[in-house]
Amino acid sequence: MNTEEQNTELSGPEENRAEPEVKTLEITNEITGHLNEAGKWSKFLAILGFVFMGFLILAGFILSIVLAFLPSPAFAQMPFPPFLIGIIYFVMGAVYFLPILYLYRFSTGIKQALFSKNQNQLTQAFFNLKAHYRFIGILMIVFLAIYLLMFVIIIFGGLFAGFSNLLNMQA
Repeated sequence: MNTEEQNTELSGPEENRAEPEVKTLEITNEITGHLNEAGKWSKFLAILGFVFMGFLILAGFILSIVLAFLPSPAFAQMPFPPFLIGIIYFVMGAVYFLPILYLYRFSTGIKQALFSKNQNQLTQAFFNLKAHYRFIGILMIVFLAIYLLMFVIIIFGGLFAGFSNLLNMQA
């Protein structure tokens, strides 16, 4: 028995083997119009995001400088140096850079892909859209975890403060 006969016997009869069905998607004129409009809106939102990100970073620098040199008795009660507030603004602006960049790349990529009917550009545009949403999703998970942690700390802090006041009143 040769190897061809063995392969046929092992794999079964020809009728049982089904060819994988190739499915394709068609980008119609209506879909092209929707994608083109989505590209325009995403470009608008990306440019707006870059502007507000610039304002956040600028506010961070200004707050850091002003709060570092501004003597005030109200700041003496703070558990951290006041200039850190400005650094928080700066960090928020820096973190927001990547999702805005991904959104901008999607908007320019989708426009070029639709104009030139280039499959690779379309794939790259949707990769950037996926990266944008993945980054925003991870950021939301991190913020939700921080909020949950803050909530737990506040609850236990309140309970601890209440019990310590109760013990001080009894003594």
